[in-house]
Amino acid sequence: MNTLKILEKRLIDEPHDPESKILERLVKALCLKEDFKLAEIYELGYDDFELALGIMKNWRLDRYTKTKERLRAMVCTPVK
Repeated sequence: MNTLKILEKRLIDEPHDPESKILERLVKALCLKEDFKLAEIYELGYDDFELALGIMKNWRLDRYTKTKERLRAMVCTPVK
């Protein structure tokens, strides 16, 4: 499963989990060019830490694709 799908599933399945909130803040910071305390990713469990690294890696590689728009929609739309 690719990073974006894993992130989507994580944010939909566990929207109130503290680790999900960290991932959401990371994506929001990337999308909106806001500050993010990088030390927060060290609070994540191993799998979520790897997911955060994957998010940053994909963000850098996909800077000219529609992936960013999909991420922005994910974190800028209220979760029900």
